[in-house]
Amino acid sequence: MRLTLPTSIFQLALIGFFLAALPPSVALVNTFIRIDKLSAQMQLAVHDSTQAVEAGRIIMAQVLNMERSSGQYWVLHDPAVLQRYEDQREQLSEAMSRLEAVVPGETLVPGEVLSTRLRQIHEHEKQLYQQLRSIADGLSQETASPLTKQHDLTRLAQTIPFEVTQMISAQSNQMTLQVKQVQRLLLLQALALIPLALILAVIFSVLINRPLRHLGAAIRRLGAGEFSTVVTVNGPQDIRELGEHLDWLRLRLSELDEQKRLFLHHVSHELKTPLTSLREGAELLRDEVVGSLNDEQREVADILRDNSLQLQAQVEALLNFDAALAQEALQHQEIIALHTLLPEIIDKHRLALRARSIEVLTALQPVNLYGEREQVRTLLDNLLSNAIKYSPRGGQVQLRLRKEDEQACVEVLDDGPGIDKALSRQIFEPFFQGPQLARSHVKGTGLGLAIAQRYARLHGGSIEVQDSEGGAYLRVILPLHSTGESSV
Repeated sequence: MRLTLPTSIFQLALIGFFLAALPPSVALVNTFIRIDKLSAQMQLAVHDSTQAVEAGRIIMAQVLNMERSSGQYWVLHDPAVLQRYEDQREQLSEAMSRLEAVVPGETLVPGEVLSTRLRQIHEHEKQLYQQLRSIADGLSQETASPLTKQHDLTRLAQTIPFEVTQMISAQSNQMTLQVKQVQRLLLLQALALIPLALILAVIFSVLINRPLRHLGAAIRRLGAGEFSTVVTVNGPQDIRELGEHLDWLRLRLSELDEQKRLFLHHVSHELKTPLTSLREGAELLRDEVVGSLNDEQREVADILRDNSLQLQAQVEALLNFDAALAQEALQHQEIIALHTLLPEIIDKHRLALRARSIEVLTALQPVNLYGEREQVRTLLDNLLSNAIKYSPRGGQVQLRLRKEDEQACVEVLDDGPGIDKALSRQIFEPFFQGPQLARSHVKGTGLGLAIAQRYARLHGGSIEVQDSEGGAYLRVILPLHSTGESSV
């Protein structure tokens, strides 16, 4: 018989629930059976004990009555007294039979003692009756009173209540022992079956949760823009089908991403040539190569020049972003002294800092990094430029550098509006513009942080937004010895 795997998460969950509930159910049924059997035994024991006490009381009472009847008959020789003795004898025999029926002679020592005592009483009573019958039939010439045998019978019967009590006590002890044995058995059963049920529950939880985790990981990779890893999910049929749909979506997103890259590449190159001509023409006008300009014409030429430079910077940013996306590994690595590179980057922004009275506070420890210099320079330059753009006039930018566990840690803090926690991941997406840009003087392409994040990942590192009471707080982690392989 071929084992059929569950075709859905629902079926797998039902099977897991059934198997996890099976051991406790078996334990519950077994407990019910044992307790019911024990309850029946206890009821029987109570009934037998009641019968034994009643029978013992009747035996003692009949033996005393028979003692009086035998004595009266020996004196009076009255047939009516003998008849009464015989009636009492039948009642004694019936009570003894009832007591013998509830005596567990095979299992308890007190029961064996009581059975022996009943046989002795039966033999002595039989001899006494034969003696009385002999007197009644005139066959006996004995002058001795039958009271001697009757006293022996009474002496034997006097021990019956004590021996019945001993038997009931032994039965009670035996029942207590059985109760303890059942308790111990049920405890061992619980100790064995409950962990088994938990193990089954854990196994099926893992079987259900593992493909879902794989799906979640695949979705996160797609959300992060990683389209190179094939989505493969094992598990029930519906989960495998969902994994196939996700892989189809991965291929479609990969195609769209490639088309976007090609579009950026072609548009950037197509814009670069005419933009260069426009910028050179604006420079020629501004330099009055084609003739002198009045003040209004010079202002127009300055506007053309400034906007063409800004547009050229944006086109170059697009080209750099396209190149960063196309690069899969570091090309030319060298030892980079970050503690000397950062002052160079700060000096590059000296005019912008002076124009807005922004102060840069540095705390730089000596740290050497093995990586691609221009990419690391661009990464840090974009972060510092971003901090300067969002800092208010007269504000401060803090730049820290230190070594942590074979990693270089660079922290950039500013006095700007800060970064909303809900946008801490979106700010690294291409072309993302924060809500504060709409009411800010800052203009840009939205590619600076995206390029910085890409270069950090190429070096095996990352950029994260840290909690801050003031402005933005960005933290860069770069391994000191990069492998030159992309982490994305």
